[in-house]
Amino acid sequence: MRLFCWILATAIAATLPAQGPETTERRLSNGIRVLVVERPSGGMVHAALFVRGGRSDSGGLPPTAVEVMARSLFGRCTPGDLSSETERIVREEEGLYESARHETLQRSRNGASTSPLEVTALHTLAMNRLKAELGDDTSLDLMERMGVTARVTKTSADLISTSFDLPAGQLEAWAGLEARLLKEMNLYRFPLERERWIKELNKSDLADAGLSPLLGSAFVGQPYASVMDENIGAIAWLTRAEAKAHAVRLFSPDRLLLVFVGDISAESIVPILEGTFGQLRSESEPEAILSGSIPSMSSLRLQVSRFAHPRIYMGWRIPPASDPDTLALALTTRLLGEGSTGRIQNLVDHGIARSLKAELGIPGSRALNLLLITAEPEEGHSSAEVEMALRGEMLRLLEDVVPADEFQKAVNQIELQNLSTEADPATLAKTLGTSWAVLGDWHQAFLPIKRLQQVRPEEIQKVARIHLSMDHVIIGIVEPDPSLSEDPLDHKLAQALRALALRKGVEPAKAETLVQEGMRQLQMLTRDQRAATLKLLDPASTGSRSKENP
Repeated sequence: MRLFCWILATAIAATLPAQGPETTERRLSNGIRVLVVERPSGGMVHAALFVRGGRSDSGGLPPTAVEVMARSLFGRCTPGDLSSETERIVREEEGLYESARHETLQRSRNGASTSPLEVTALHTLAMNRLKAELGDDTSLDLMERMGVTARVTKTSADLISTSFDLPAGQLEAWAGLEARLLKEMNLYRFPLERERWIKELNKSDLADAGLSPLLGSAFVGQPYASVMDENIGAIAWLTRAEAKAHAVRLFSPDRLLLVFVGDISAESIVPILEGTFGQLRSESEPEAILSGSIPSMSSLRLQVSRFAHPRIYMGWRIPPASDPDTLALALTTRLLGEGSTGRIQNLVDHGIARSLKAELGIPGSRALNLLLITAEPEEGHSSAEVEMALRGEMLRLLEDVVPADEFQKAVNQIELQNLSTEADPATLAKTLGTSWAVLGDWHQAFLPIKRLQQVRPEEIQKVARIHLSMDHVIIGIVEPDPSLSEDPLDHKLAQALRALALRKGVEPAKAETLVQEGMRQLQMLTRDQRAATLKLLDPASTGSRSKENP
């Protein structure tokens, strides 16, 4: 039965063109683009707002500031988010937060082990008042009252998006509220989201422990060099004023795209949008083009010692998604094993690796990025063993033409993906918006069937030899260092040392060496002395000290 379904799906993919659904494009008077895909769906619409510019365009702020900003703007919306009283509470919180932070830093420098209790207590009271004003997860949400469901907000290296489903009859009410929030850009929830984000970072696992330093070394001077840095100290020093200034620049009309898929027409929605979103005005310069010198394409090897399960990264710098070779690289990724099948999955089948994946466009696709293979050795097997096996598969790809049946399978997978994308309104909106944000043209969302059919197995080999040479490979090895403790306090110390080195402009690969040596030296101190050192390096960690004590 499974074989029959696969044959049927393949036959359908071969007969239907992957041109994408009929899409109407309009542009508001202030430059905001609007896409509408009409689909009768019982009076429901899937709506999405896309912002071109994500973590790689943080305006000098830490990349995670974009995440906190997006959460603040597109989270729950209660009457408190529109109240002038909230402004007074937020300003009071800002002043107390600055005072508490300044006093904590001063006392740490003077060797004091206690926090400024009076200021901290006052700041806690201000935060509690702000939480009461904005409400908790059970309080009235103005969006939910309109019938908004399945609301999702995401940030990536290239874009910010928020999407949801709602009744078509509520589009005007939603547009009025959302446009007002964007126009006022109060970000009242910023202190709460900053606090929540820091807690999440403290609890986060280390699945991608070595990826951030790997990107920093691979893309020196490029947009994606620091896009995955998770710097608690930098977020703790971030103010709402800084986030607002960046949000005003980032949410310029020429950077915005609205997508609607469902029971709606362009003729009915555009006048509504013109009277709401069309009133937004740009207060910033036109979007800057991502730039940076092209790094040398030499090989790179990075050893990272973290408190994490061993893993290996094997990557190659590839051109932006707008490059003509991207289609062949996408097929190559499928051949290697983007999903549960592919050549490199043999390592899992043979018990050498516990997990493997191949990905295209890491961490984004607008600029120079990576085709990345990530592997975790199975117990009893080393990273070196996995690396040698991966090298063997890559050499086979470079030296041998891909068999016709294997190649056609990869083509069929991409065609089927296009078909499934069209079927789901949320996935369709995401695909259109991402294509616009990354490529500058939503028409590129669906691979033209003629171009896909023109690609031949020989082209896979040719493109692989250009971009995936083993002479240009980037290797990242993450392995626990026996000399490092598993104490959470020492983990935070390592994070703080790494952040300090990067702020001082130390190249990421060298920063890892400095962190390892620094941690070895700190292990000679008592735990209390190490805790005091952490407060000097990262005052934001003070509040979590009680959780670290055994």
